[in-house]
Amino acid sequence: MLFEYAVEPKAIGSNWQNFRYLMEKFGFDRGRLISRFPNNWERAVIEAAQRSGMGDVRLKSVVERLQKARSAAIIRTGRQYNPSVGDWIENALLQQATNPFHAIIATQNRGDRNFILVPDDLEDDHPLMVAPRNWEVERAGSNLATAMAPLLKFSKEVLFVDRFFNIQDDRYKETLRASLAVVATNGTQGARCEIHYGEHDRRPPLELVERNAGRWLAGVIPVGMSIKLFGWREKARGEDFHARYLLTDRGGMNVEAGFSAEGAHQKLLMALLELPVCQDKLAAFARGSTRYDLIEPVLEVFSDGTVRRT
Repeated sequence: MLFEYAVEPKAIGSNWQNFRYLMEKFGFDRGRLISRFPNNWERAVIEAAQRSGMGDVRLKSVVERLQKARSAAIIRTGRQYNPSVGDWIENALLQQATNPFHAIIATQNRGDRNFILVPDDLEDDHPLMVAPRNWEVERAGSNLATAMAPLLKFSKEVLFVDRFFNIQDDRYKETLRASLAVVATNGTQGARCEIHYGEHDRRPPLELVERNAGRWLAGVIPVGMSIKLFGWREKARGEDFHARYLLTDRGGMNVEAGFSAEGAHQKLLMALLELPVCQDKLAAFARGSTRYDLIEPVLEVFSDGTVRRT
């Protein structure tokens, strides 16, 4: 489960110990994300560090860690920040009243509010810092898409990895339709979406898939989008292809029982992947990977039903 936090630039940037400690708490793999609030949040953190008199070596480290955090922990959600309203905390409180953060981290708890944390409060067992890394989800397509939404929204690369993913099957199409709708409505413009499946006895021949994929996915792919289909074959005495994942350039999830929408009467376990594990799995399914044998050609299916070899 992924939670969005507002972090006051001064609270994290004016003290090296606070900066280092706080940055370790956030990431897609940790279940906690920092809102880019305001839009120049990173610059504001650096300026706070400069005003604090932080030495050049540590200031350089602040800049480097913020650069890494742009992909690993920081998200832009389009929240409005208006300096005429007041200072940072006043803007954060205004957002909290209309579109709440999971919590606000600030230098002071102005008004002794129960959703504001100060740096001394930031222990992992604090109720507002507890972020489960695995949880159960009802197996309806909309529920699965909602659980995956933070990754679907903020990623440039989205891979649905499931050996048995079947684009003929309405159960898989239900989840895919709901997930691609999240990408189309709230996601990164031009995000690349892919399905990675494995060869097995019931898999239809690639020629049949090529002829029919546009029809099978009619109404599933949003207008202006496409999705690529990658088939993989296990190597003799090589690594097996069994686990199911949502993999992205921001992070990933283990989707225990796969992407088929079996109904809300069933539940599946989802778990956040550690970043190195996610990166390793992404490499395994890259086009030039030698972990498995790629079944050529790769097919790209467009919203208008066009199917193209890539």
